[in-house]
Amino acid sequence: MAITLGGAGGGSEINDNKVINSIASLITTASGEKWLQSGTLDSNTSTYPDATSLPSGATYTNTNWSVASQMALPSGITWDGSFFYVCDRTNNGSVYKYNSVGTYQNTSFTTFDSENNGLTWDGTYFYVAGTGTGKLNRYNSSWALQTWQINNLGGITGVAVIGTTLYAYVQSINGGNTPADLDVVIPLTITSSGGTAGTPFSTNAQIGGQPQDLATDGTYLYAVSRTGVVFQYTTSGVYTGSTFSVNPLSSSTTDFGGITFKGTELYSTNSTDDKVFQFNVTNSVGIINRVNTDGGTIYTRIL
Repeated sequence: MAITLGGAGGGSEINDNKVINSIASLITTASGEKWLQSGTLDSNTSTYPDATSLPSGATYTNTNWSVASQMALPSGITWDGSFFYVCDRTNNGSVYKYNSVGTYQNTSFTTFDSENNGLTWDGTYFYVAGTGTGKLNRYNSSWALQTWQINNLGGITGVAVIGTTLYAYVQSINGGNTPADLDVVIPLTITSSGGTAGTPFSTNAQIGGQPQDLATDGTYLYAVSRTGVVFQYTTSGVYTGSTFSVNPLSSSTTDFGGITFKGTELYSTNSTDDKVFQFNVTNSVGIINRVNTDGGTIYTRIL
C-alpha cells in the first residue's frame, strides 16, 4: 500500500494504519513510534552519523553463577554462540567451559601463558591475551594452539574482534608513561601469522589506570575498569559518552575482570566473589535502520 504522511500538525496513515502527528520533521505515531524526516529519494541517507541505537545502561538481572569451584581469579570471558569460556588468571592459564546458564561442563583447557586476562571468539578461533608474556595466541575450536602469534603487547589485559580486526587492550605502549601511552587499544588487522597494527587510541581519560577487558556488540567497543565501569568507543577510538556500571554490589573493593556480549545481554566476571554477573543492556534514543517513503520524502524510524 502507498504510504501517505501528513503535514505539520496534521495526521494521516502509514501502511499499518497507524495515525501520525507531525511537528516539523519529527513524527510520532499513535502507538509511540517516532519517525524522522531524514532526506529525499535522491539524497544519500547512509551518511547520517547517528544511524544506530546506543547502549546507555546495564540492568542487573539478579542472575549470577559461581566459578569458585574451578578457579580463584576469573578474568576474561567470551561466548561462542553455544558456551561461555572463562579465563583463570592463575592456575597455568586455564580456560573453563560453561553452558548458557552457567553450569560447568567439566571441561577445561590449558593455554600457553601463566596469566590470561582476556579472550574472544571470532567464529573460527579463540584469541587469548597473555598478560604475563605480552602475547596474543590463537586456538581453534578444540583449543589446539595455532601457529599464529602477536608479541610485544606490553601488559595486555583484554582483546575483542570485529570482522578481521582484533583490538588488543594494553596497559602501556612502547614503554611510555604519558596519558596517551597508557590504557591503549591497538587495532590489529589479522594476517596468516599475526596482525598488522593500525592507529592506537588511549582510554586513559576515562579508565584512568585500571584497564581490564574489551568487548564488542559488533559495532562498538566496550572497555571495563577494575571497579566495573564500562565505557563505549567507536572502532576508531572516539568515546561516545555512553558509560554504565556492571557492578551490582556497588562496591569499590569488588574486582572486575572480563566482559562479553551474548545478544543484548552483557556478562562480567568478578574475582572478589568468583562469580559471573548477567545484565540486560538498555538503549538510548538513536536512529535505526528502518525507512519508509511517501514517494518523495524519506522517513527514518528512531527509537
